[in-house]
Amino acid sequence: MSANIIRLLPDEERALLECYVAGSQHPASFQQLFDTMEVPTDAVPDRLQIAVAQILLHHVQDSLPQWASTTSDGTLETNRKRHKRHKDARLHFTPRLLFEINWATSGPGFEWPEAYHVTYVPGLEKYIFTASRDGADALGCEDHAIGAADRTDDLQRAAKKVLTSYWRHQVDEWGQGRWESCIEEGLIDDRTANAWAEAVWHRRGKNTSFEV
Repeated sequence: MSANIIRLLPDEERALLECYVAGSQHPASFQQLFDTMEVPTDAVPDRLQIAVAQILLHHVQDSLPQWASTTSDGTLETNRKRHKRHKDARLHFTPRLLFEINWATSGPGFEWPEAYHVTYVPGLEKYIFTASRDGADALGCEDHAIGAADRTDDLQRAAKKVLTSYWRHQVDEWGQGRWESCIEEGLIDDRTANAWAEAVWHRRGKNTSFEV
């Protein structure tokens, strides 16, 4: 059944997902596909990470974090760019929200949200985890894949491993401070999400605020 379902994916998208979960270096031939999908070239995450997230989150992108404002003439402006998928894509994935955080509040109405989702990929028998922001301001892209796990893994344990590794990388790379609050619960509740954060920042003594 799973093998039949994944055949609904264009060969190009299947190749991207297979490469990501295998942890392989993506071939140069992927660059043309990245360009077609309008994957940014100057973002912090790798283009493969961004492309994978665009594929998995495409069907739910309107529910992802979004910054919006109204101009003086009543025009609504938004910060999130819509994802593109292959024209022959027929498989809609079903991402599930783990939880959403606010890194910091830099002013009235100016929060820095990031939502974490997990998506099961049939045929590959893998879970893929993604991070989504309300715009490309921070990392140069709205969404990117941050890890994968086997279908047989305990989902909560796998989520903890992926999320804490993701945060620790930010601490190690640019001294990222702890996020401010959990603003929406999903498969993971507020208490658990905060316990994971404490395991990252308390141990390192990193209690500086988020730099914006």
